[in-house]
Amino acid sequence: MRTKLWKRITACLLTGAMIGMLAACGNSNNSGTDTQDTAVDSDTGADAEDTGNNEDAGTEAVELNLLSHRYAALEYYAQAMVDNAPDNVTLNTELTTYGDWQEKMTMNLSSKSSAYDLTYIFPPDLATFADGGWLLPLDDYIEKYKDEYHFDDIPDYLWDAYTYDGHIYGIPSHQWAALIFARDDVLKEAGLDAPETLDDLVAAAEALTTDSRSGLTLSLKASDLLAITFQCFMTACGGWWFDDDMKPAFNSEEAMEAISYIQKLMPYCPDGSTTYGSDEAALAMTQDLAAMGLIQTTRSGDMDNEEKSKVVGKVGFYNPPALEEGGPTASLFATAGYSISAFTENDPDLVFRTMCNALTEDVMKEGAETGMPVRTSLLNDELFESRPDYKAAWDAIQDGARMRPAIPEFSEIMEISMTALADVLINGTDAQSAMDKAAAECEEILDEAGYYE
Repeated sequence: MRTKLWKRITACLLTGAMIGMLAACGNSNNSGTDTQDTAVDSDTGADAEDTGNNEDAGTEAVELNLLSHRYAALEYYAQAMVDNAPDNVTLNTELTTYGDWQEKMTMNLSSKSSAYDLTYIFPPDLATFADGGWLLPLDDYIEKYKDEYHFDDIPDYLWDAYTYDGHIYGIPSHQWAALIFARDDVLKEAGLDAPETLDDLVAAAEALTTDSRSGLTLSLKASDLLAITFQCFMTACGGWWFDDDMKPAFNSEEAMEAISYIQKLMPYCPDGSTTYGSDEAALAMTQDLAAMGLIQTTRSGDMDNEEKSKVVGKVGFYNPPALEEGGPTASLFATAGYSISAFTENDPDLVFRTMCNALTEDVMKEGAETGMPVRTSLLNDELFESRPDYKAAWDAIQDGARMRPAIPEFSEIMEISMTALADVLINGTDAQSAMDKAAAECEEILDEAGYYE
């Protein structure tokens, strides 16, 4: 089952054994990652059997460890978790890149290490971790504390994102969508409106391209960033990763149309766009190197950051175009949150409360500057008036923007399919042949995993 994934995990375990032992000792300063820590005596942590349930867990000092990806919203929530932790809890936070987080968390969880009690979680990774039995089901704790933490304020579509095989394994902290970022001043000067169809987008990108500024910027770096862009265009064209029988469909007629539109737009993108991720795409906008971009709202704050941006006050945010007006738009929805390791040696109830103290309405309201809240009570006209990017993201979500598939095999499927697509975009390989071959390989993976039994 998932042969290549487990080969990578095994290799990671063998080559990272020493790192794992160091992490287990709580010495995050030796990890080689960018960290922010609160130093405490590593011998003060208490086992679950010593603390009992949470009512009795307040007398002994407890040390908890969080491993997280890093960007503005995650930095805010990590600090909020430190600031709002129960009085007897000291929380150590270690923040790093997504790739490093994924590798290190996979290594620790797959070896049943108790080094980390809490982890940032992205739903596609949640599926892999939960499938391995590595995360703690949270259903009972959510029911127990539903009134205290007002969990009914979080909409069902977000709970669904953190549910795997009938159980909830994570609590969301923020959400986002892919939008069209556009220079309103440049559009106005050219006599153009924000594009409403994909053909409008191609025409606008061409019209806005000059010697000093590209018409559009896209994230085309394989594999996960290219997958975001591909999914956006594929959704607009009426396609999806899989059909109703879970057979790969990223080689369908609709998917081929999506690839065709990406190819039409590439001449109007900055040189080197096939190496662009979200940071590079956002940088092209802030440095006045592109007039438009298909970018996630996790980067919208950069546009008006006077320390980073040359285009403060000039960028508007729009629900992306559709293939035809009124159809699904070229967007996607995503969310991030937090989960508890199944291997924590501390009282799970105390760990749960430490996590949720940072996810209250008041904390999320204060953190709205860094990330779009997940609570319905905060998704209101007052917020949307002050944050047009969140309003556009909310519109995209309401119009059917979808999250990438949350199945354990998707990381491997994404790697295979996006390697093939990158070959198409960079080397001019025939799209249908390349994606057909990738689809056949991915179907074997799904068959081996038992999807067709």
